[in-house]
Amino acid sequence: MNTRFSAALLTVSATIALPLLAALPAAAVMVTIGSNSYDVTVFTGSYNNNTSLFQALSPGQMPWWGDSTGDSASEFATQVFNQLGDGPTSGYGPVFAYDFDSAGVVGISQNLTNPLVQNVESIALDTPVSYAIATPLGPPPSPVPAPLPVFGAMAAFGCSRRIRKRICEVRGSSECRLHIG
Repeated sequence: MNTRFSAALLTVSATIALPLLAALPAAAVMVTIGSNSYDVTVFTGSYNNNTSLFQALSPGQMPWWGDSTGDSASEFATQVFNQLGDGPTSGYGPVFAYDFDSAGVVGISQNLTNPLVQNVESIALDTPVSYAIATPLGPPPSPVPAPLPVFGAMAAFGCSRRIRKRICEVRGSSECRLHIG
């Protein structure tokens, strides 16, 4: 292919692809709380239009919902830190909503530059903002006991010796018998 044509094609492709990539939402962040793992992402909307998401149990997507102290939401927000981008308050991430009060939805947002600072948010029920949601991934895989890989290697070695012995028997070579014996 012509070098100028290749360079032009690359330039056009980059010109088209880069703005599209910039418009993509933040990628999911994997968080492990206790023995459960979650994919945490962001959706933008109001409580009134998305009530099914604001639940700890299925079909909800806020396992921290209903914790009146906000400790669970705080733990999730701390682990996510600055990986999901901006929320409704400048310099803070999306809201980890966990309860109601007289003003609306109560949640926590994480400071994007300091992992030790969080902000308590109070959002009106009809105000669309960026909320964090989580999809359970199940418990982490159990570690393999240490002797199992050793037993597997020994079994594989034994099989390879038997196969070599059979090959030598079929060929009838006396040289093989000396090495395998």
